[in-house]
Amino acid sequence: MNRIELWSASEQVIVETIVAHVENTGLTSLKEQIDESLKALEYQARALSLYPSLLQSNRLGGSERNLQTLVTVLLERYKDDDIFVLPTKAILSRSFEIGKINFLYMLYHACSLLKEHDVVIMEDPYDSISLKIISIMTERVLLDLLSDVNRDSVRVTAATTLAELWEGRITPESILFNPELRSMWLIRKTITPVFGTLLGTHEYFSLFRNADENCRRYITYSTSVPDEMFALEEFLFGLTYEELHAAKNELNRQGRSLFNKDDMAGIVGQKSLFFMNTDQNPDPIELYRFYNHRRNKAAARRELTHTGPTRTFEENLMAFFLSEM
Repeated sequence: MNRIELWSASEQVIVETIVAHVENTGLTSLKEQIDESLKALEYQARALSLYPSLLQSNRLGGSERNLQTLVTVLLERYKDDDIFVLPTKAILSRSFEIGKINFLYMLYHACSLLKEHDVVIMEDPYDSISLKIISIMTERVLLDLLSDVNRDSVRVTAATTLAELWEGRITPESILFNPELRSMWLIRKTITPVFGTLLGTHEYFSLFRNADENCRRYITYSTSVPDEMFALEEFLFGLTYEELHAAKNELNRQGRSLFNKDDMAGIVGQKSLFFMNTDQNPDPIELYRFYNHRRNKAAARRELTHTGPTRTFEENLMAFFLSEM
């Protein structure tokens, strides 16, 4: 049986601190709910550990299963959300990660209750939730690359990385994120679009200034590929290609040189604006909601052959770096 770890070292500190305060404050009912959820997570982890490793060789009857055979099966048979092709351990791995996300949200709400009892918790679960949501997002991006026959140069690497990601969730300290994707997302969380002329000068500069050298290489590269440049614009502005196009037309129609946030809300609707509240740390689930919104739009453009980016910024970025591995 694989070594079981629910949390990384930093996550363990957050969990233990909040649980201890809940118990000391006498929130008995909440403590019982937390204990039950922790037990459920432990059972999930134990079930996950009982399945053979995806990275090692295993025999089933007269056939051998290993990482190479898994990669081959995924390349030959996986097509757009074909969940029945994925190993059971992969499905359990995703469920386990989502279970931990929901548990950390429970702790976040526990912090709000503790404030009512004059207990202030310095440890914030939001950062841990963000990293786990990025893990789920990374998995989705890799699956998209895997099912894209136009990405043959990176599909093998994507399948291998997926297996490592699924396997790694049982030992949190060893989880292999795509560091560039995580870095770009953490930067993006701190950037509030100013819109202005809608040329993206401020947004590009903010991203470029804070990115590492590898990410800067991709940003420079993407500006020479229209489809990827438009996907990056969506990522920076928090708007789809169609919304940006409508806003630019409205800017010209009104004969104005600048737009602000309120102007944009009036054109595309408040719900279409992502990460606009600079007064507080945005809910991490907004990361995935924003990504999934653009992913669905890109898929529709591919299907209907409409103008605009046909892949998300995240998929393009991941493919760029996987091609170098």
